[in-house]
Amino acid sequence: MQGPESTGDVDPVVVNAVQVVRDRFGAIGLRSLISLATRELARVEQAETDLAAIDNGDPAVQPVNDSPDAADTQAWLAYTEYDRD
Repeated sequence: MQGPESTGDVDPVVVNAVQVVRDRFGAIGLRSLISLATRELARVEQAETDLAAIDNGDPAVQPVNDSPDAADTQAWLAYTEYDRD
């Protein structure tokens, strides 16, 4: 990523991943990456919301019977590392 746009607030690993997709697959690959990332973001945000509700003792949230997936695991890791102070 070159030019006037700043990537100072983005983790270098994320910048590298985007550059690799751009260089290997071009615009089509970037569109696919955006589409996939958008879906994953929605899943992770929902998982974080569900985990927060469970942690707060909200009885309205029922555990999902499906097996956990990577998004659930990532959300749990991110949530448990969150400093609540």
